[in-house]
Amino acid sequence: MPTIDKKHFIKSVVILYDSREQKNKHILDYLAEKGIPTEQRKLDYGDYSFTADGRDFSLSCVVERKANVDELYTNIMSDRGRLEKEFYAAAQLAKSFTLLVEGVGNWDELKAYSVPNWAMQRNPERKVKDIGAHVYSTLRAWTARDRYGASVEFVKDKEQTAAKLLELFYYYWRSYKEMTGARRE
Repeated sequence: MPTIDKKHFIKSVVILYDSREQKNKHILDYLAEKGIPTEQRKLDYGDYSFTADGRDFSLSCVVERKANVDELYTNIMSDRGRLEKEFYAAAQLAKSFTLLVEGVGNWDELKAYSVPNWAMQRNPERKVKDIGAHVYSTLRAWTARDRYGASVEFVKDKEQTAAKLLELFYYYWRSYKEMTGARRE
């Protein structure tokens, strides 16, 4: 049965992406290659969501994507208030909110992440090399006791980001179908 469900999902899904989302060609190319339609629109929070079977899940299941640890570190350090406000809004409204971090494969890799020497030399004003440890502790604090209701997922190879989005959305949709199907029986 799950195989049938997955095929049905793939045929009916439309991936939504926020109009402010940048540098996502790798995601759009993958989805186009798989024949999965996309729609650009302003999302209230998060960068990605979906519709399936004509139902819009953009307020209940969202993914906030960070292209790398450096982007997330910069957001935390220079725009923390905006980032926390977005997490808080998602926690209040969405049933599923995921932060997806590209470039690292797990919590240990995140914690150990350091800015490469060439990047440190290119920007002499940069003072912190071990940014992964800071991002790690911030995210651990935010996910402790379900502060923002967010889960954190990692994709080491950014070429797998679209597949990870489809996986997250499929399991949310499947759970939704199981829950609503039980009410109909």
